[in-house]
Amino acid sequence: MGSRAVPILYGLHSPFDTEERAAIEQVYSQVCASDHPDAQELAGEVRHYVSSLENLGDILARYPSPRASQTLGSRERGLHTLVETLSHATPANFEFLLPTRALIGRALAMAESNFYRFLRHVCDEVLAGAERDRLRARVIDRMHACMYTKLIEEVLSALASDHDLDHEVRSRAVAALSQIWDRRLTYRVRDFFPILEATWNARQKITVVGGTLSGTHEMFALFQAGCDARFVDFFAAPEPSTDEIEAFREFLFGTSSEELEQLSKDMAASGATSISVTDQAVTGGQDGVTVFYSFFRMRHLQATARRMMNTPGPKRTAEAYVLIAYLMQAM
Repeated sequence: MGSRAVPILYGLHSPFDTEERAAIEQVYSQVCASDHPDAQELAGEVRHYVSSLENLGDILARYPSPRASQTLGSRERGLHTLVETLSHATPANFEFLLPTRALIGRALAMAESNFYRFLRHVCDEVLAGAERDRLRARVIDRMHACMYTKLIEEVLSALASDHDLDHEVRSRAVAALSQIWDRRLTYRVRDFFPILEATWNARQKITVVGGTLSGTHEMFALFQAGCDARFVDFFAAPEPSTDEIEAFREFLFGTSSEELEQLSKDMAASGATSISVTDQAVTGGQDGVTVFYSFFRMRHLQATARRMMNTPGPKRTAEAYVLIAYLMQAM
């Protein structure tokens, strides 16, 4: 039989909300009660991880909110100066202009993600059966929450430093970023941008067919998997740009527009009426969180490179195009 669990302590600036604490406590209590030979060592590691993250939460809280006004001698700063500074930044200097609270918050988000990855390993190592599957799913859900926050920060940062966009759009992107940095300990993507979280969740559940490369099958699969209808509606609006359509096709098929163009040429040359596509967002049997982040990151870097080099293909990701419209309409 396992031993009695040493209580896990949470502080005033804990990065864990009620739902997260419940998931952690359930895994922890099961490990402590386990007969696994490494159970007590793993339980100690869980406590150590939580304590370290609690310390990071305390450090984060020491730095002022980027939305608060401050006077430093003759200098004043606050949300208005942050928006002005970052909306005029470029991809080359954007990181150097970020508030310290934003940088520590990013480190905290990645540390949390690693912690949940560790908890997933603990579930696999110590638990079994339906209980393992249930708790593992809860842990993976928390990993996704960390990843979605990281993704939304990257999309907003790209918009804020994109000088091809109107200054108003860039300013609103900075204002949205400041919400994340200000409320890092309580921020949840679903509260601010539910359209993206629902769509990202759905995208991980669909199977890419390819076929005629029209994307009809994939679009219906997105809806069935729970995609936010507003995401698809944006690209179905009257007269979407070629860039927007190509960005959506990249999102649907999980491959670059250059590869899709070559596949279309191959299909035409061979007289084929359908073709298969390798979906780079496939997560089966792998670390799904890492694979899906790579799927976004690949499209983001390719789009940035096209914009900087002015080469053919979408200059932004599908998420960025939707977020531009969302910022203008909802914020």
